[in-house]
Amino acid sequence: MKKILFTTVMFVFSFQTIVFCQTENTVLKNAVSKIKALTVDHITEKAYLQFDRPYPYYVAGDIVYFKAYVTMGERHELSTISGMLHVDLINKNDVLMQSIVLKLNNGTGWGDFSLPDTLQKGSYRIRAYTEWMRNDKAPYFFDQYISVSSVNSVDRITEAANQGTQPNLQFFPEGGNLVTDIHSKVAFKAIGADGLGVNVKGVVIDNTNKEVAKITSSHLGMGVFDFIPEAGRTYKARVTFANGSQSAVALPAVDPKGLTLDINNNDPNKLSIEINANRAYYAENKNKDLNMVVYCAGLIRTYNFKLDNEVLGLDLPVSDFHTGVLQVTLLSATGEPMNERLAFIQNPDQLNLSISTNKPSFTKRENVQLSLNAKNKDGNAVNGYFSVSVVDESKVSVDEDAENTILSYLLLTSDLKGYIEKPNYYFAHVTKETKANLDALMLTQGYRRFVWKELLNDNLTAATFRPEMHVDISGVLKTKGGDPIINSNVILIEKASALTLIQQTDAQGRFRFANVDFTGDTHFIVKTQSVGIGKNAAVLTLDEPAAGPAITAGNFIDAKYNANADILASLQNNQGTGVVTANNESTKVLLQNDKYTETTKSDNNNYRSTKLGGSGNADQVIRADQILPGPSLSDNLKGVARGIDFTNGVPYLQNSMIVSAGMMGSVPMLIIVDGANTSNIDDVSISDVETIEILKGPNASIYGVRGSNGVFVINTKQMSGIQPIRSKEMSPGIFSITPKGFYKAREFYSPVYDPAQPASALPDLRTTIFWKPDVTTDASGNASFNFFNADGAGTYRVEIEGIDSKGNLGRQVYRYKVE
Repeated sequence: MKKILFTTVMFVFSFQTIVFCQTENTVLKNAVSKIKALTVDHITEKAYLQFDRPYPYYVAGDIVYFKAYVTMGERHELSTISGMLHVDLINKNDVLMQSIVLKLNNGTGWGDFSLPDTLQKGSYRIRAYTEWMRNDKAPYFFDQYISVSSVNSVDRITEAANQGTQPNLQFFPEGGNLVTDIHSKVAFKAIGADGLGVNVKGVVIDNTNKEVAKITSSHLGMGVFDFIPEAGRTYKARVTFANGSQSAVALPAVDPKGLTLDINNNDPNKLSIEINANRAYYAENKNKDLNMVVYCAGLIRTYNFKLDNEVLGLDLPVSDFHTGVLQVTLLSATGEPMNERLAFIQNPDQLNLSISTNKPSFTKRENVQLSLNAKNKDGNAVNGYFSVSVVDESKVSVDEDAENTILSYLLLTSDLKGYIEKPNYYFAHVTKETKANLDALMLTQGYRRFVWKELLNDNLTAATFRPEMHVDISGVLKTKGGDPIINSNVILIEKASALTLIQQTDAQGRFRFANVDFTGDTHFIVKTQSVGIGKNAAVLTLDEPAAGPAITAGNFIDAKYNANADILASLQNNQGTGVVTANNESTKVLLQNDKYTETTKSDNNNYRSTKLGGSGNADQVIRADQILPGPSLSDNLKGVARGIDFTNGVPYLQNSMIVSAGMMGSVPMLIIVDGANTSNIDDVSISDVETIEILKGPNASIYGVRGSNGVFVINTKQMSGIQPIRSKEMSPGIFSITPKGFYKAREFYSPVYDPAQPASALPDLRTTIFWKPDVTTDASGNASFNFFNADGAGTYRVEIEGIDSKGNLGRQVYRYKVE
């Protein structure tokens, strides 16, 4: 495991009367050792997913594509701790629907979920985590809600009535408390019944009705005011909320003696820290030791000084810190946490991404050449890992402030407690105003990484979950009578490659093939040495995957259905059948009065279909109960699929030959699985198949030139959750198994248009124009790719996110016109 290196710096500064000692200090030494232990022994992993769309809206039948970035430590380096990432699709009742495991290479991987066209309209969640994350008390699981609409029903979901109408107003004194006779900064946050910030204005008065401050929210119900609390006085705010309601809310009680901790982050070059002691506290504690710890992104600085003045101050260069949450904690002479303040360091230390196209504007269906150049803050080219999404922004506008981006998630929201509304507002366009509002946010939120009292008291959770790196195949071999078969050779054979591994059962009959990484539903043959009969016949049982973490309730604000998803459904509903739409090739089935056409089971068109044009017009439809038993799907379809030969899992139409360069050969059929291209039907588990449609000649023409050699469409069973590991005895002592391995991501379908050919009559109304999760820049920081526009005219939006090997983050948005 890679360890994070820390710098412990003891400074000597002179500002007013503060003196920072370089001598050993037990309190600070203990604090540093605790943080080092935390960041090394409890190194943090985070997962961030970029989706193929900047807004979380989909339609039943779409494919949700995503790129995963898994980082470790405070500097967000790509993780070498875990080699596996679990990604779950969870329904609106917090029930697991699908679960896949991604193989991580350099901390990255990509996958997708196919949303059935029968999916009920509502909010769904996508959760991503590693086993190592489960060791934290508050795990850094990635959790994203998506709103899914349907072409069958675009009516708005009726939301439950709010339980209360009176907004809530909270006050947060800077540093933790109000102290008599000290000029104090107070942040506030007004939250409506829906959990979102609401505007508020009013005044703060004391118990004599004297006005001491005015209140006006500046951003999402948040704001800051200041005043000097007086001895023997109490304070409350009289405010009016945006809905016209009024309220009187008490401020926290004022301490008669104490310290305040003030941070001024207005200057982009320095961070000013000021400690104030009121007269009563100073009189009792004059010349006593105080300690301060400054922690940011793995860098820790400690300061020890004497309270020899009522006001002590310190300026720190902002350039010394990385962008992220900075925590300043004031400790007593005995190490007791007294005051704490969060601030956000916002330096220009992210990757500089430059995006360009070969033309300033394009026509419909024109080929777009897009180039990316990545440099670090010093202007040097970087080799990084990126993902790119292109959408037709004229269909659904993008609220950039509300986006969950790689910057807002890894640098801000994942490190703070509570819900953060419109997180990308603080990163999309950085101004003096956004920085002031970000500081107000820091005053109202809590730090997630650790709590000082727990840290100093060693109240940390021990690591019980080990990192996962590889897929294992394990199980037990017993007789039918239940007795373990010991010291018996178990031979594992991978069918496609003929890879052979041998293990021996132990005293309990158990065996394990470690580090057998495989993708998809790979088919294996298991041969056992013991071939008994009757009660002594061998029975092979494979271990089930370990249970995942419990699904806790999601944030009720994010869980609300977003009616913007209905816009996408309306677009598809108005397109008719036989269109290239959304982000894949699949289209809705034939509709009648906005409902699926009901037919009898004997009707050959009565089946769920993901082919263009919907069900029907297939030369042959093979249902699940017609597939013969056997080791693989292609083997099982021999003799069932009429007029088709199979070679290594690839179907070919019989008598379909082409001549090229004087040579004659066969051309494989186009394979479509749930609307997405694939290259081998044996990647699909037999038990997952619902129907197969075979298209030839005129029926295949809907796919254009790509379907000229026939189309093989597989429709899988939807929302089956986690499938159990399958084992089937083929003959005594020989078993066929199909364990779940790493998920094999679908290839995003991007049509290719030939200007020399007549334009297809099939409308291209895609929303996601292009998705590429595997963009890697070369040694010069360059990468390029191309794709074709759809039929939509207007603004197309390109979004690229990524990270380099040193943990530097990058994000860039680019727009171009299609006329």
